[in-house]
Amino acid sequence: MRLCAGTAKGIVIIDPARGGRPLMALADPPSIWCMARDAADPNLLFAGAVHNAFAGSARGRAALARSTDGGRTWTDITPGAARDEEVWAVAAAPGRSGTVYIGTSRARLFRSENAGATFRECAAPRRAARPPARDRSRSAAPRASIRAIRFSPRDASVIYVVLEAAGVFRSTDGARSFEPLDRPAADEFHDLAIDPEDPSRLILATGAGVYSSANAGAAWRRAGGLIREWAITLLFAGAGAARSIFASAAAAPPPLWAMGPAGADALIFRSFDQGRTFAPLVYADGAARPGRGAAMRFAMNPEDPNDIFAAVSDGSILRIDAASGAARLIAERLPPVYDVLAIP
Repeated sequence: MRLCAGTAKGIVIIDPARGGRPLMALADPPSIWCMARDAADPNLLFAGAVHNAFAGSARGRAALARSTDGGRTWTDITPGAARDEEVWAVAAAPGRSGTVYIGTSRARLFRSENAGATFRECAAPRRAARPPARDRSRSAAPRASIRAIRFSPRDASVIYVVLEAAGVFRSTDGARSFEPLDRPAADEFHDLAIDPEDPSRLILATGAGVYSSANAGAAWRRAGGLIREWAITLLFAGAGAARSIFASAAAAPPPLWAMGPAGADALIFRSFDQGRTFAPLVYADGAARPGRGAAMRFAMNPEDPNDIFAAVSDGSILRIDAASGAARLIAERLPPVYDVLAIP
């Protein structure tokens, strides 16, 4: 197994069995924010790029790139209609090889059914992001990016899209139309996780903590125990008694991470009760230590559901044993890491 890490300065390939040493580093595509692996071909990867000024990264020519060899080489496949945008979300449809969706900084959703050779826009989320006519002065455009694209584990035509400033929207017809879900008491929305054993159970990461829904988003309940409010990313992982939900949360929004001595002051949390309550994850020595960097994305080893990796904004990668609950550092001194894929 190898890890393909998307960083603020490009792609880094890592062998976790060899002390986390980089095997390869590529500066093009640059400034990676999100990544996805094809449903059938583990070497077919997609990477979306953004401009993260607070992390010192710079936007390159490509907003979307594709690799057919597990991350060793990349090709610019940015749709012509999205050349002046950033790609904040990318997702490969489960069970449909070659089908990939991307979400952009202007709340536009694009779909390709031929591994990125061509794309078609799905217009519904963009319309949903527009403010009501009576509220045109408070345009959602500056924070209208699509932050996550998720699929129902039982039906890939059921798609959830998280809009940063507008909430969660669901399509039941393969992204031809969308409907808004109930909106929790939060101003920003960052990630969504769907229970693979019960698709009606949703977990939502927001700028005001984590919320759970047991009825497919008809109503939400705020989770307890999360002592950091700026929730970033989520993952259902583990098997058997270790089956749980992982969450990452910081003390404040990213622009403030460089200003204080504690940085992001972030923790990784875990829930064993379907998202109702969370507790901080501990390291191998039994301590829960807030980090200057925050875990931006989790990835599960496709060969072991108890083996979890976390991409951290301080330039490190953590390996988490879901069975024991212990986390350990396996790579460091990289550029800020925003996403990671485990490639069998």
